[in-house]
Amino acid sequence: MNCAIIGSTKIAEVHAEQLIRNGIKEVTFISRSKIKGKKIIEKVKKKFSKNIFFSQSDLKVLKKKKFNIICICSSTEVHHQHLRFISGLKSTLIIEKPIVSLLELKNKYEIFLKGFYKKNKKVVVCYPYIYLAKNFKKFVNINKKLETVDFEFQTGGRSRFRKICINLMPHALSFFHSFFLDKSFLNNIYKKNNLVIQKYKWKVSFVVGTTAFNLIFKEKESKKTSLKLQLNKMKFARKTLKSKNKFINFLQDYQSKKKKIINNPMGEFYTEFFKNIDNSNYYKDNKKLTLSIMKKNYFLIN
Repeated sequence: MNCAIIGSTKIAEVHAEQLIRNGIKEVTFISRSKIKGKKIIEKVKKKFSKNIFFSQSDLKVLKKKKFNIICICSSTEVHHQHLRFISGLKSTLIIEKPIVSLLELKNKYEIFLKGFYKKNKKVVVCYPYIYLAKNFKKFVNINKKLETVDFEFQTGGRSRFRKICINLMPHALSFFHSFFLDKSFLNNIYKKNNLVIQKYKWKVSFVVGTTAFNLIFKEKESKKTSLKLQLNKMKFARKTLKSKNKFINFLQDYQSKKKKIINNPMGEFYTEFFKNIDNSNYYKDNKKLTLSIMKKNYFLIN
């Protein structure tokens, strides 16, 4: 199988590594910068054998050559442009979340997505925090009714002000959707308040049923990615450590000091993706979740 990856940033590198680990033998990076395209190929090449063929090109190659998979890892602000360009191609599409920028399309995002999904059926938006939530679910012991849930997410990203919410909210909403095992969870979010928008921080509170949710998102270069989760007074975290050039993911309970090593959530996403690559229901479920996340994210930023 072959694939094309639009983008040459760190997240494109992450997707390339996962695709190769799952059997992709030919990878074409599409980047406006030949220098960046060359650098990312050199980085990925060091981690894999010589049996993988790498190349770089521009968008035109997508109309000239058949790719089994096209993966969009470009800036969120141009996702809709790239989706328009590849719409109708007979490739399976993987899209780094969010599917489009709400700041670019504003209230027209629903019309855009309706038209796009009509022409493209094998589309999956990447939500690795679905799998992180499943690991948390096994790790924590909730024996009381939840009154408050605090979700604090820090990354080393470059988003600022409202873009922080656009970028990180899909992680939070997909996490809650999975953690609470309630398909109607996203539809039940209401009473938005305590909105704070700063250069490096975005904060909001909302209510689901009788539970108050407090979300804090932060992005700043040089900061490590971390997640702190508080359920009532119980405090947990997801952290990563680098050991022998490999990242180890683990969960930590602050009260008991208990730790548990978990699989990389992105790796779990790709394992499930390849198991379901020809399963139409898999794409339908992802579409339904994506539309719900976009609708609720639009509500929370406006």
